[in-house]
Amino acid sequence: MLKAVGLFGRKKTTRPFKDYYTDWFNTLNNSLLPLLRSSMDDAFLPQLSIHVEMIHSHFQSYYEALDLAASDDVTQLLYPDWRNSLEKPFLWLGDFHPYLFTNLLRSFLDDGDENEDDDDGFGDLGNGECSESYELFDRPWHLVMAWKNPSKILMNRVEQIECGLRLMVPALVARARDAQMVFIESLAKNWVECDGGNKEAAKAVVAEPMEAQMDEVVSVFLDANRLRRSVISEIIGAANVYQAALFLEGLSQFLVGFKDSELLGEFQRCKTPLSRQTRLAI
Repeated sequence: MLKAVGLFGRKKTTRPFKDYYTDWFNTLNNSLLPLLRSSMDDAFLPQLSIHVEMIHSHFQSYYEALDLAASDDVTQLLYPDWRNSLEKPFLWLGDFHPYLFTNLLRSFLDDGDENEDDDDGFGDLGNGECSESYELFDRPWHLVMAWKNPSKILMNRVEQIECGLRLMVPALVARARDAQMVFIESLAKNWVECDGGNKEAAKAVVAEPMEAQMDEVVSVFLDANRLRRSVISEIIGAANVYQAALFLEGLSQFLVGFKDSELLGEFQRCKTPLSRQTRLAI
């Protein structure tokens, strides 16, 4: 409904956001991600820190551009037809659900717990007595050990982030639902006063309640976007440089994987529908 009524009285962006996203994605996939991976195999911390900050800034620039696009024309983002069928189940209020970020982080923490439980006597090698170039599971030792014994600061911050999401996600969903309900109620109330055959009168009836509620819709979108941006920043801020590098590599690979033609083809051929419970769990 909001996509349709966006035709009335709303300013349209001169450049579709999907074009910006294509350029942004190509920079991430073809330039920044390879640089990060190269520096992750190097023990030179300043270089790794620079590349971590580059990818973090790249994500921040994306959300800033998303804010601008929403303020200009939010209808192109609420129901993005340029997203493929593999991406759409992960979307929430126009972009990826922030639970994706915390679930990814939890997967690293869980892997770290498993590594600790399965310690075969290599634990003492992580205290600096071994070379940082020592590799296990085809990754440098400093990366293999990154999630073992995470700091209390990180664990406390993760719990705070997850607690905040449990409060804020339902609140934003309720605001979006209420804005849509108010629009529908206003439209229904005014529709009876309009001659259905009069195109100009019909536009006025649709445009008036739409304009009244669109600002709230944009506000909800911006708050959801702010939540996504802050979750990533808070995770990076609480993590050490190796943890941040692995997290950003994993997040980037998530986005790259959604564009994989083979994976997308398998998903489209899948006969089992994605249940509502599965979508809510993502």
